[in-house]
Amino acid sequence: MFCDARFVHFDASIRLDPTRQGRIDSALSAFRSFCENDDQLSAAMSEPPFLQGSVATKTCIKPLSRDEFDVDVVYGFSLSKFNQPTPSPKDIYTWFLSRLNTNAFYRERLEQKPRCARIDYAGDFHVDIIPSATDLQPHSPYAVPARDLAMWKPNDPKGLAAWVKAIDLRAGGNDSSGNGRFVRCVRIMKRWRDHFFTDSDAISSLLLLTFLGKHDPTITTYQPPLDTPLFKNFQNDVTYLFDMLRITYSCLISATGSAFINPTIPTEDLGGEWKTHHLNDFMNRLKTTIHHLHSAISETHSEQESIRHYKNALGPSFPG
Repeated sequence: MFCDARFVHFDASIRLDPTRQGRIDSALSAFRSFCENDDQLSAAMSEPPFLQGSVATKTCIKPLSRDEFDVDVVYGFSLSKFNQPTPSPKDIYTWFLSRLNTNAFYRERLEQKPRCARIDYAGDFHVDIIPSATDLQPHSPYAVPARDLAMWKPNDPKGLAAWVKAIDLRAGGNDSSGNGRFVRCVRIMKRWRDHFFTDSDAISSLLLLTFLGKHDPTITTYQPPLDTPLFKNFQNDVTYLFDMLRITYSCLISATGSAFINPTIPTEDLGGEWKTHHLNDFMNRLKTTIHHLHSAISETHSEQESIRHYKNALGPSFPG
């Protein structure tokens, strides 16, 4: 059974609610106003600050408990606006923190992170603001400080958002919010990750998004080809998810290398130490999930039995 209504309910229960989204929008608007009214930040700014990451791609989900979630914001600036010599990432980071400290609201909530400034909206979310140079070659389109602040590294948040949007358009099935099957399935798999993995072994949101996006079931040229694809004949969320996970598993088993590469920054391997220490556990859990999804879809007599398999596949948050 496809249990379409259950999947609609599932997505509604895990996606960001309008109240949280409104608070995020308000926080971004306030930060933009602060930048525009600060003489130094406004002079260096090359564009209005904007969201990046899971909130920007609509793949953000509510935390499982009271844990806060990340909201990433880019402060784009031009290095050419600074006097020579060109400031280092550490210089920019120190300068950026000093500007935030001029504001009482930010000063009280400011936490220094390895390459960004975190503003803590206690009990709900925190905003990680990344100062990003827009005029530094070859680190285009954005150059962000590396974690040790010794060098710059490239970032392409707008390119990633466009990549997700293109996949989501191919997936179809847009809901009333304009989100398609791909975005909804990414949200489902983020909740799956939250249920079945600890913080220390969980796959990062960006790598999970990359795995899924690179194995889009609307594309039919994967090698090895997918055995008995369902989505082309039954276009709904669970068949899309089932085919996407089977392609992901098959491709990771046969050749893992390219699957770890950032889809918009070809020089960046997103796997790092995670793929050495945790990939096998991820693959085993993924294989189990695929098995239970198959059992849930194949069940034709009992909706409750189908739901039991969906819960085993995706976690106890799946509505029963």
